[in-house]
Amino acid sequence: MTAEQWGAIAGSICIIMAWSYLFKESDVYYFAEHLFVGLTVARGLTYTFENQLKPLILKDIAEKGQWSLLIPVVIGLLIYCWFFKGLRWVARITMGFWIGYGAGYTLAFSPPVYLKQVFDTFTPFIKDGRFNFEGVLYFLVVITALMYFLFTVKKESGVLKYGSMFGRYALMVAFGSAYGSITMAYLSLVIGKLQVIFKDALHLVK
Repeated sequence: MTAEQWGAIAGSICIIMAWSYLFKESDVYYFAEHLFVGLTVARGLTYTFENQLKPLILKDIAEKGQWSLLIPVVIGLLIYCWFFKGLRWVARITMGFWIGYGAGYTLAFSPPVYLKQVFDTFTPFIKDGRFNFEGVLYFLVVITALMYFLFTVKKESGVLKYGSMFGRYALMVAFGSAYGSITMAYLSLVIGKLQVIFKDALHLVK
């Protein structure tokens, strides 16, 4: 057999070991879980070292002399202080810097992603001379969903009460639709794994 066939057989065995969790938790499942996590971490570390750390150290810092890059390196290394109970607050500095910089960079240099969502909420109520029911419904969903997340004002009666209730139901419909899409994606993933077993490994399906 070729190396691809051996790889398909090994992959099929790992898939069956992982799916054994559906029947019962066992050492077989835990072995597959630890194997998957270990391989994923090893691949991630190797990829990060070869494609990010190595060029940074050898080219940018050693050859080009960009010593200022050591500052973000040190800030990034502070995240490992999380493994020491007395220094976990130091790791929060890295997390705060990471989240703040990422959010600021995204909002500053990729505004079309968010501005499009804002602009899409401004839908006309009259379109082509006809009442645009979808536009009105979309507008109501956006406003009432924002009402639902308004926690600084009491919503015991009036417009805020029923508006936030409608927004809650709208969010439930949206989450239900998203869950359905995720379920279909998982089913397609299961079908793909079955193809590995019955097509690539056992050659029962052409």
